[in-house]
Amino acid sequence: LKPFWCKTQKLASRACPKCGCSPPALPSVSLRMVAMKAKQLTTRNKKGKYSKKNYGKTIKIGGKTYDYVMIEAAKIATKGTGDGRVSRADARLICKAARPSSDGRSTYDAVEKATMAYIRKTYKFTPAGDQAVRAFIASQAAKQAQRTKHKKAM
Repeated sequence: LKPFWCKTQKLASRACPKCGCSPPALPSVSLRMVAMKAKQLTTRNKKGKYSKKNYGKTIKIGGKTYDYVMIEAAKIATKGTGDGRVSRADARLICKAARPSSDGRSTYDAVEKATMAYIRKTYKFTPAGDQAVRAFIASQAAKQAQRTKHKKAM
């Protein structure tokens, strides 16, 4: 068998005895498929230590008030390896920040609605990521409307 890297050798070995060429090096770790660690939403205090998430905290950007945890989730979703877009897996971070609990205790108020509009305008999404966020918000809004309607009927 003739190795693919040598034009003169007929047997596969470490180095070609005729021309001295060696097989090509294996690709580096960055080129091979490596399992990526899932991104997590973490908050830190001013000293850099981990702190408990404050879902009620707000931040002012350009004079407007936005939800701090949702903005941080969008920043985490776009940083790291990749093309800087929010994917379907990363969209889960933003959805979790918008609705931390799934039992109806967390609502989608005007500040969170404005924050979601800001995130959609500022950050780029993959088609699957955009669809995932929109579907999540639509389903949660429908559930919230159903709870409100049921509450008023009582």
